[in-house]
This record gives sequence, structure tokens and C-alpha cells, in this order.
Amino acid sequence: MKLSAKTEYACLAMLQMAQQYSNGEPLQIRRIAEEQGIPSRFLVQILLQLKGASLVASTRGAAGGYRLARPPKDISVAEVVDVMEGDVRPGTNAGKRTPLVAALLGLCREIGDAQRDRLEDTSLADLAERATRREPMWYI
Repeated sequence: MKLSAKTEYACLAMLQMAQQYSNGEPLQIRRIAEEQGIPSRFLVQILLQLKGASLVASTRGAAGGYRLARPPKDISVAEVVDVMEGDVRPGTNAGKRTPLVAALLGLCREIGDAQRDRLEDTSLADLAERATRREPMWYI
């Protein structure tokens, strides 16, 4: 699965808000942009889309910013991807429907369904927790 830059940036911003969710304070765009390496002008557009989908809420003013609209355990990665890209399922470019095209398309749909299930089963809380785990390093 390849994510567009826009979707990757949206996921990173959402994950940073997930990590900060328990303190109840909104995150400023400038901070998210700096810490995640996201162009701030692009991040503004992304956050407005996420706000329109009711995944984030904003607070105005000097102490304002963005925060998750729901707890991180209640937001799936699939929701974020859907807002940015829609529910994209693989297809084929073949013009003629033959048994070979049908077999290939069937495989693509199975792979897409498995991917979709995994995204729906993974919450922002799951992914944020995974980021804090230290994987063992193996040296040879």
C-alpha cells in the first residue's frame, strides 16, 4: 500500500494529537509542522479536511490549535485514509473482460479487502502505542 504525501501527513498529525490527547490541550499547527516535517501551509488544508470530517476539533486564539474530536482508541486509521483519499479499492486497466482479467481483479479485490480490514482494525491509539515501543536491536 502506498500512501500519498497528503494522507501520510494527515496520519502523522493525527498520531501526534493522539499522543497528546490525555492532556486535553490543543496542538498548534506550527508545532505539528515542525515536529513532523510537514509544510505548514499544506497542514492547514489537511486539518481543515479532517475538521470537516469531524475527526478533529479546533480552538481559536493564542492558546488554540487542533485536537482529536474523539478518543484515539475510537478513530481508525481507515477513517483518516478515507477522508484524504476515499475508500480506494484496486481495479484493473484491462478493457476486455476475460477469465484472466476476472481472476486478476478477484485477487486485487481480496488484497484490497485484507488491507481495508487491517486499517479498520488499527486505531490511532494502537499506532501511537506501537511508536512508543522499543523494538530489540539485533547486531551481527
